[in-house]
Amino acid sequence: MRTAQLSEIFSDDTRNKLLDIYHSFDEYDTEEMAKAPVTPETLELVEETIRQCLGTDYVYVSGNYYHHTQPFYPHTDFKKEWKDSINIVIPLEDHTNGTGRLVIFDQKWEEDSKTWMMIHPVKHYDVNTALPGCPMDYPITNKTGMKIDEFFYKQHLTQFPTWCWQHLSGKTYRFEENSIIIFDNKRLHCTNNFKGSKTGLTLRYKRR
Repeated sequence: MRTAQLSEIFSDDTRNKLLDIYHSFDEYDTEEMAKAPVTPETLELVEETIRQCLGTDYVYVSGNYYHHTQPFYPHTDFKKEWKDSINIVIPLEDHTNGTGRLVIFDQKWEEDSKTWMMIHPVKHYDVNTALPGCPMDYPITNKTGMKIDEFFYKQHLTQFPTWCWQHLSGKTYRFEENSIIIFDNKRLHCTNNFKGSKTGLTLRYKRR
């Protein structure tokens, strides 16, 4: 599926109800991103709208809420058992003064989901497998054979040294409340070097 961002998909009322669900949890998972599970009520609020965007060819398989104040590592969300699947990112609350972006790279990882730890030690994650080093060290697809574009790096990816992003190219999508961002979840993606905090909902759908 072609990567796309659709604006004004959800109402403020729906977005606030989703935020209420997220804030109703007593505990959250992971240090870097305070994650919470998707509830049946969550799906009731979004499924009709998602169906209007995707049609009936896709079925929900997993998802999570998240809140973070620091950029997250490049990663993928694909599982081989899903065969053909996508991510839908729903920005719920943006406190970044407009600096928040989702970076989606042109490169893919064809295996089960991974998180590249870049210059940091490997950590344990319940869903993704963390890998030492950077994406360029692994057989990702479509490597550019070049350093990352300097302007793109300075604008969006300074949370890690420039050499960590070698062989990558991509595009950014603004963390726009009430929009959705749809993309192939084999694609490497990460948050940019935003300042502030943001809360979102990621849903994963596979083709029937």
